[in-house]
Amino acid sequence: MAEQSGQIISLSNSKIKIKVSPENLGITATDEKGKQYVISSPSARQTAHLLQQDETHLSWTFGKGITVFLKLQEDYVDLDIKSADTAHLVWPKVESVISAFTIPLHQGKYIPAGDEKWKAHFVKNPLVSGSQDLSMQFFAVNFTEKALVYVIKNMFNNELKFYTHEGILAAQFKHEFPATVKDKQFGFRIYLVDNDPVAIAKTYKKYVDERSPVLTLEDKAADNPNIRKLYGAPHIYIWNNQFLVADDVKNWKLLKDKIVKESASGSINPTKHILKLFGLKDAEAGKEFLAQFNEFSRNNYISRYHKNLFLRALNEALSKKDFYNVTAWKGIVADKQTIALLDKRNTPGDGNGATELYQLNKQLLNNAYTGCLQPVQDWGGAPLALLDEMQAAGIKTAWLGLNDWVSGEIHPDFVLKAREKGYLIGPYDSYHSIHPPGKEVWLTAKFEDTSLYNKAYVMNKNGKPAHAFLGQGRQLSPVLAMPAVKQRMSAVMKDFAHEFNSWFIDCDGTGEILDDYTPGRMTSQEQDLEARIRRMNWIRDQYKLVIGTEVGNDFVANTIAFGHGMTTPVIAWNDPDMRKNKTSEYYIGAYYSSDGGVPGRYGLQAPMKDEYLYLYFDNRFNIPLFQLVYNNSVITSHHWECGSLKIPGEIKNTELKEVLYNVPPMYHLNQSEWIKYKEIISRHMKIFSRTHELAVKLEMTDFKWLTKDRLVQRTAFGQTMEVIANFSKASFTYQSKIIPANDLLIHNLLTDQYELYNP
Repeated sequence: MAEQSGQIISLSNSKIKIKVSPENLGITATDEKGKQYVISSPSARQTAHLLQQDETHLSWTFGKGITVFLKLQEDYVDLDIKSADTAHLVWPKVESVISAFTIPLHQGKYIPAGDEKWKAHFVKNPLVSGSQDLSMQFFAVNFTEKALVYVIKNMFNNELKFYTHEGILAAQFKHEFPATVKDKQFGFRIYLVDNDPVAIAKTYKKYVDERSPVLTLEDKAADNPNIRKLYGAPHIYIWNNQFLVADDVKNWKLLKDKIVKESASGSINPTKHILKLFGLKDAEAGKEFLAQFNEFSRNNYISRYHKNLFLRALNEALSKKDFYNVTAWKGIVADKQTIALLDKRNTPGDGNGATELYQLNKQLLNNAYTGCLQPVQDWGGAPLALLDEMQAAGIKTAWLGLNDWVSGEIHPDFVLKAREKGYLIGPYDSYHSIHPPGKEVWLTAKFEDTSLYNKAYVMNKNGKPAHAFLGQGRQLSPVLAMPAVKQRMSAVMKDFAHEFNSWFIDCDGTGEILDDYTPGRMTSQEQDLEARIRRMNWIRDQYKLVIGTEVGNDFVANTIAFGHGMTTPVIAWNDPDMRKNKTSEYYIGAYYSSDGGVPGRYGLQAPMKDEYLYLYFDNRFNIPLFQLVYNNSVITSHHWECGSLKIPGEIKNTELKEVLYNVPPMYHLNQSEWIKYKEIISRHMKIFSRTHELAVKLEMTDFKWLTKDRLVQRTAFGQTMEVIANFSKASFTYQSKIIPANDLLIHNLLTDQYELYNP
């Protein structure tokens, strides 16, 4: 039914009545009890033209070619806004009296509208990217009994801006109609639902399933059964990306004496050849070591600095094709494995890949310095015994990530044994950054086709190349990158990398997508995203790999099996105390490790400022929105910068949340880190593996706050399991079971068994 009174037009059905002001875009809803909810507060008045309406439809135009189409459906308001030209439009404006916002910021946030610390946060950081910061395409506004759910129909070129209005949080949604898009439109479905996180999340899930049913993990496992190896598995980055680390030298004195003696010899020998390699133009650490060689030789004590410098130089040399010199090794007794590798090297077309090269060079080094080094297969900081110890500690399944594919080529025995143990193992890869040819700072920014740097970058609207990660290099256009993706993957997979059974692709699941304004080949954010999904699908299907990506926002839900960065994201990119000031107690470490171990950025424990603890770790504001929609479809975890053990004061809180929300822990390990943390890890995994194996194949069917302060929370998975976590400082009784502070209760609904867990 439609009514018009002046500039206010009413549409209604049996469930809801809405009042629309075409001139200022204000819309109010009234429920069946007569309570009013402001869908959008009025904007500046503009003359409405070509107004058309019937009982359930309304349309009009205003401004420079902007047309609004509104339809009242049975249980939602459907609204679309189209533009004939480039423009920006703000709608809706949420400026009414509300109690909170429920937003899929990362895993999910419940933000009270009057909270002073959240208001202060949004003063400094008012903008939320629609594609990058929202893990799912909706936001909700909470009232006392009801909530308005705004489902975003076009995820591109959007941002939410938060601000304070009349003492409480307010927000406005802004869409850009860019020149890169021909069909310029955006819109919403707006639902009025019960004021409950489950009702909000399931409303969105129903919308997603209606458009394109989401594949479950079991659906995906039908194509690749290895996906089931993620069930009950921790996610662990293994740091063995160097040939040798200091612990691989078992007798430093013997090694040094041999180096000094051979360096003074009048004839060529392995040491003299290696020192020659140290002096090559691209041997950065090698030249630094040569400058220190006299001091290294003279001192009886070998300093840590000299040890690390020598090993850095040696690691550079071991990657060289000319590490082996026939004359230098003439007097060295080669073992059977070295002889076999040399025979393969001398056979045309066989044994010339990177893996064989690295194994030969390692064997040659070991032969040259007999008695100085540990067994070759255990070099790099992650010996084979580490895998045995992990399994013995109860880690029956795991996802293991390597720094890059070269780590697997250097240590193939580790990869093979990981697979034999039933683990998933794969490298980090990225197609985000491209650096100037010959000046690549990291491996993934280097491409065989060097013309890409000048021909395939993304151009911003200002006519300049889009800067890549850390401001280095340019962003490679995903639309133009596919030939480079295929070239890299085919080249890598010809060698040992075909032994990997998983692959991690950075950035593609974050929503950091761009319009490319390069003249003659402008492309939209939608085309950017389509190209990212296309390459992940190709890598997954071509090589039958279990695919993961950074974060894993829901636009990649049907492509990936897992995402890193949803539960705990990257925190405070621009805080110098965390990122630059090495004397700060909050400094989270460098990306690089001088001794070949776990870099500080990932392994260094550091406290977190109270401001960030409040925003990211205070469980009054954390809700599992993403899991309520995608629990049995995508496995999500923490970002690798903020793993489960990163913040000492939050380890217990994090472990509780991992079981409650059914998200796996994230660790960074080599042998020394394993020794340090194995008791904490194994104790937690005994509980987590069992609950995750049960819950990961089920829908998260419920989430509730059991106390007014929201610190006691309950999740449920189908009709099989419920988990109650007590984040408070006082005991809580649930169904006659006492849950102490900072404990949780696991209830198997099938067996009616209860288990109390104190991390």
